[in-house]
Amino acid sequence: MYRVLVVDDEKLERDGIRFLLSMEEGEWEIYEAANGKLALNELRKHPVDLMLTDIKMPHMDGLELSKKAREEYPDLEIIIFSGYGDFAFAQEAIRYGVTDYVLKPVDPDRFHDTIQKIQKEIASRKNKEQQSIKEKSFLQQYFLLGYIYSGDQERLKEAEGIVDFSVWEQWHCAILIESDEAFFDSASDEVPLEIREELRRSFFYLNLNGRQSLLLFKDVYCDYVLVAKNVYNLLKRLHPVRFHLAVSRRFDGYQKLPEIMEQLEQQMEEKFYHPDIHVYTSEEDEEKNTGEEEQDSRLMEKISEDISRKDVKQLWSHFRSLASKYQSNTQFSAMYVKFVFSNVIRELFQENRFAGEHRLDLEVDHLYGCSTIQEIIEVTEKNIRQYEEFLDRSMSESRDEVAAVKNYIYNHYAEDLNLETLAEKVYLSSGYLSFIFKKETGMNLNRFIRVFRMEKAKELLRTTNMKVAMVSEQVGFANSSYFCRSFREYYGSSPESYRKGNNEDEESSEEV
Repeated sequence: MYRVLVVDDEKLERDGIRFLLSMEEGEWEIYEAANGKLALNELRKHPVDLMLTDIKMPHMDGLELSKKAREEYPDLEIIIFSGYGDFAFAQEAIRYGVTDYVLKPVDPDRFHDTIQKIQKEIASRKNKEQQSIKEKSFLQQYFLLGYIYSGDQERLKEAEGIVDFSVWEQWHCAILIESDEAFFDSASDEVPLEIREELRRSFFYLNLNGRQSLLLFKDVYCDYVLVAKNVYNLLKRLHPVRFHLAVSRRFDGYQKLPEIMEQLEQQMEEKFYHPDIHVYTSEEDEEKNTGEEEQDSRLMEKISEDISRKDVKQLWSHFRSLASKYQSNTQFSAMYVKFVFSNVIRELFQENRFAGEHRLDLEVDHLYGCSTIQEIIEVTEKNIRQYEEFLDRSMSESRDEVAAVKNYIYNHYAEDLNLETLAEKVYLSSGYLSFIFKKETGMNLNRFIRVFRMEKAKELLRTTNMKVAMVSEQVGFANSSYFCRSFREYYGSSPESYRKGNNEDEESSEEV
């Protein structure tokens, strides 16, 4: 991927450069600016590999732009465009660190040669940077691993000049990932990339051994249980291996890591007693999390339940609790807040039919592009409203399913009826059937069945001489005592009293 900024005060010229770039090999992410001042703003907002700029522009010309851009971004490749009359300016631009220049009107062949040369230079620089990062990362992991298992700070003296200990001092939480097989022997390179793409936040990744890896985070104010659950769901989705995660208590800096590692190993022992739980936390943090302020992980669980039950009213309620927490609290990092609210959007997209109408990646990208908490909340609210509209549309399309369920109840009320059985009859999930049935009829499914059975029981008591036990069986009650109690609760009199036309409730038991 090559990130390019095209700077020209003529829209037609910018479109022409876009077209020429589209003919080149590789993927291009292109930004535009109409003058030098706007171009500097774009450079400060996005990482850019290459800037293509005209010389003559209002507010700030290409020469001044190139000079300032080179001062702020020494590795930026710069190509300028100039007419024949501006050739002297083009030569002067070389002094400002311009990589190359292209005369106007642009010759496609000359442009192609220039871009090819620039691509090789960018690729070479990135390869060197990546190699340097890998070497530094390897050395940091080597020294950190030795310290975690030995607790000997003397060993870290060898790392002076290689390790930035001021960064290590910023760590406040660790998440231990453990697999049931030697998964990290072959996946230690791809796993951190996958997790970064999912979380969209920085962390230090340390591969401990074939079965274990450690994530180290900086944020003090963060619900790391929620982070761990996201990591678990990601790994479960991408890899056919069993994972368990342990979340450390809060700590200050790398000096505590040997002690923290021991605690994480103890927490991980829980998997032998509770293998179906995949995220373990420290008892100390669990006690802290029972305070007045509800943890994000718990609120997200409620939001997930609301969505699975199609309970929009509760969904809005729990979302507003989440929004209120962050509108009144500025101690959380912007990236963490975006991470929390992106989880709400991701939960909405668990509904496959809703996901089919929208693009999750676009919505999440939109949210991460927000610059204020209010914008983040508005993007999330927009998605919830779209989800609500989707459910309303689904309702109108689901009336046939509701009618089919009601018809089945009318004809099989004497049988054992339950939500799961009826959902299977119309090929819907039980949660979705429950939602659309209540929306359409105004009452939940179990109440609807009970009301219909009571009506049928009243009809049989009025028009036949069946014994109460027989009536009970005919309307789907296996236990006649329970039927009598339900009838009394519903009509205010016992079945025998109703049959006799006496509304007084008889305390004595009926002859059955």
